[in-house]
Amino acid sequence: MFTVLEVTLPVFALVLCGWIAARRRLLGDVGVEGINAFVFWFALPAMLFRAVSAHPVSRIADLRFFAAFLLAGAVLYAGVLWAARRRPAGERTALAFSSTHGNIGYLGLPLLAQFGDDTRLPAMVMAMIADICVLIVGTIVLFEFARSGTGRGEVEVPLHRRVGAALGGLLRTPLILGIVAGLVFSATGTRLPAAADSFVRLLAQAAGPCALFAIGASLGARAVVVDTAVRGLLLAKLVVHPILVGAAMLMLDADPTLAAIGIVAAALPTASNTYILSQRYGIDTRSIGSAIVVGTFAAAATVSFVIWLLQLKPV
Repeated sequence: MFTVLEVTLPVFALVLCGWIAARRRLLGDVGVEGINAFVFWFALPAMLFRAVSAHPVSRIADLRFFAAFLLAGAVLYAGVLWAARRRPAGERTALAFSSTHGNIGYLGLPLLAQFGDDTRLPAMVMAMIADICVLIVGTIVLFEFARSGTGRGEVEVPLHRRVGAALGGLLRTPLILGIVAGLVFSATGTRLPAAADSFVRLLAQAAGPCALFAIGASLGARAVVVDTAVRGLLLAKLVVHPILVGAAMLMLDADPTLAAIGIVAAALPTASNTYILSQRYGIDTRSIGSAIVVGTFAAAATVSFVIWLLQLKPV
């Protein structure tokens, strides 16, 4: 366990540094936005490109892994929708989204990189692809239906066009483009020139610390109130989700190494995307914001326990 903590605690300590910087006003809103922009547009796409392009496409297209990860997410998503059935449709969707969408990009990839074994990264990328291409897409569709049902939709713009525009923007994000570029290079066996490769490597190396610091800085200004809804979100995301993924991986006989990374991905705390997307659709985000803050720091213990339980060791 101490060996695991030697890897995980420094990761969450960087998150704490960002949180302290925001709380003490060492960074203004513009500074936080600048760090996030660097991570989102440059550093993380470079990390994803290197993680994908360095491995055969077959390692990033394991159907059993995808099926198990998506099945577990669908079960939890549906369960939260049912548990919150008395709430408005948009709020139910936001809670279900928050229970299943983990911070894989900003936290999962840097955390796994600390273990020093690049062969594990493709599995985390697969979890991220499943998260973005299925979970976020499905949530946007449900949000759009909920908005149309309340009469707040834009009548002059058909539902399918609004959904299509949202999905088109999502698929053009730098993170997706980094993955796609990596897949192309992997499939064709293309290699970057030495100077370009060094440039991408430097950007990728900056992704971990900058992303972790950015998480904390983004959380620093959020008020925290732990009520029943927040406790339910924490239980669903940090405990139920990894258990369901583990059960699905076992049921579908997924590769044990890939399954372990999938469970870690599921154990990650809720991503800030849930807050941003829910806010965009006019949902009350107070519980979601609190769950993100508390969950991120609670994950220092819960994710470390999951890694220890799975016997993942640094190399």
